[in-house]
Amino acid sequence: MYYSRFYQCVFRPECLQTSSEIVRPVQQITTSTSMHIVRPGETLSSHGHESRVGGKGANQAVAIARAGGHSRFFGSIGRDGLWIKDRMEGYGIDISGLIVADEPTGRAIIQVDAKGENSISANFSKLHEERFKKQGEGWFPETTHLLLQNEIPLASTLYALHNVKDATVIMNPSPLPSPAQTRDFPWKKLDWLIVNESEAQELYQAAAGSGAKSTDSMTTKELLFRLSSESAFGDTNIVCTLGADGVLAFVPTFHRRQNAEAPSALYQPAAKLLHGVQDTTGAGDCFTGYFVAGLMEFGPHAKLGKDITEEDLAKVLKKCVVAAGMCVEKKGTIDSIPTRAEVEERMTLLR
Repeated sequence: MYYSRFYQCVFRPECLQTSSEIVRPVQQITTSTSMHIVRPGETLSSHGHESRVGGKGANQAVAIARAGGHSRFFGSIGRDGLWIKDRMEGYGIDISGLIVADEPTGRAIIQVDAKGENSISANFSKLHEERFKKQGEGWFPETTHLLLQNEIPLASTLYALHNVKDATVIMNPSPLPSPAQTRDFPWKKLDWLIVNESEAQELYQAAAGSGAKSTDSMTTKELLFRLSSESAFGDTNIVCTLGADGVLAFVPTFHRRQNAEAPSALYQPAAKLLHGVQDTTGAGDCFTGYFVAGLMEFGPHAKLGKDITEEDLAKVLKKCVVAAGMCVEKKGTIDSIPTRAEVEERMTLLR
């Protein structure tokens, strides 16, 4: 989760990245590279192995910082992960809120194939939720931007969501909540929802229930139109990442619903790559971090249609896809996230 704090006399939001102390979105990532993703019952030799900092919270915090935002990390690691503190600080993140607990640091095992595609298995350690709530007191009233993932327990996510006031709320629910949690989740509290196409399909089917239409032959535009037509998502701006095909955004302020066959939307194609795909693992988190940093640049409480035009949004999305494209050209997750200067230089080359 991220909390962006706005200080008097300094017109620069500070992004505070915090995690529940039940499950922390900062992890030790172990990556192995092989010709293909291992299949059930198969034993496969890998060509390489490394351990590094990761988890959606950590990845997105670094992406925000590298995009020019001021990111503060507030989370938990085990004593086996003390090296993570030094790495996070080295990424330019304020880690004064990082707690060292007695339980082991969460871990994720990533397999990367010869084409750069990945498969991830994650295990999140548990700490005391009450400590998170106590430490979260005082931050929520001043929050301007809140970014939620779904790598922490639902109770902690809801606590943050219900205690934040007058903030721009963004959620990148990956993995998705369970079907039961999806039906009961207060989606109306979100300003922005960032999902990929399969996640959008699952959310639509859960929201529409027995009335859901088959998504097999739906275009992405129609899918977002129908998802936005569900009451739970009626006022939510939806950004759907399409991998190598770019990104599609349905923003009710700009894209009023006409009909399912020809809905309007904002499309941004993927950026041209100057190098081959090495690893797609961190691309989504890179995109999300750059997107949140882009929103933060308009200041707290910026309104679509008033402070942020459709053209402004298109520029933000363009920078995001360029950053994500550069990310897949390198191996790793956090280390592959480009800086703002690097992204702007690439954008100049691509003109």
